[in-house]
Amino acid sequence: MAAKITTDGLYRVSYAEAPGLTREEYIKRQPMRYEEILPGNPKPGDYKFVSMNPYQLQHRLAPSFHKGKVILCADSAHVVNPFGGLGLTGGIADVGSLYDALLGIHKGLADDSIIEKYSEVRMKIYKEIIDPMARENFKRISSQDPETAGDNDEWFKLCKKAANDLELEKQLCHGLDVLTHDFTQYWNKEKDVDQANGGKTEIHVSSRPVEGGIVA
Repeated sequence: MAAKITTDGLYRVSYAEAPGLTREEYIKRQPMRYEEILPGNPKPGDYKFVSMNPYQLQHRLAPSFHKGKVILCADSAHVVNPFGGLGLTGGIADVGSLYDALLGIHKGLADDSIIEKYSEVRMKIYKEIIDPMARENFKRISSQDPETAGDNDEWFKLCKKAANDLELEKQLCHGLDVLTHDFTQYWNKEKDVDQANGGKTEIHVSSRPVEGGIVA
């Protein structure tokens, strides 16, 4: 995977390597691997090498996102392969969910049980959406001929089409909305309305004038 991550031309390149080597050995092999896998077969003088971080590709999920006073989110709670950016995107969605949960507690609209709900929901989203999608992405790029995948794979063809179809591009972007969850739905809405009224209960009455006074 080669993805441009800054506007000044910095790319992140992820690729498979032989296991069991030292960091120095991986760095030594890097020019050869770039020449093998990147378009144009670039030599070291064709690019500026900034940093390298070898890591083992794995999928892992914590048994719970909440233990005592500790709450987990993002990479501390789950990891997946980098193909598709689901670790990062799922982590951002975790933070948004946790923010709403903690805000509900802070405002007195939810009790501590909302944190357990946060753990339950975010783990479910990982198991049912993030993990399967990330595995499928890895399978997509590892089991096909890179020279023909762009023309044969239905997902890649859809991405190409979206480059010239703004409406389709929007639909694909909003497809990741499935990673989000509205935790304000677990707030005490009646208490929220009461607080919005300054903590006072309003009584609405209707009235009509009668002889000698008003009947409410």
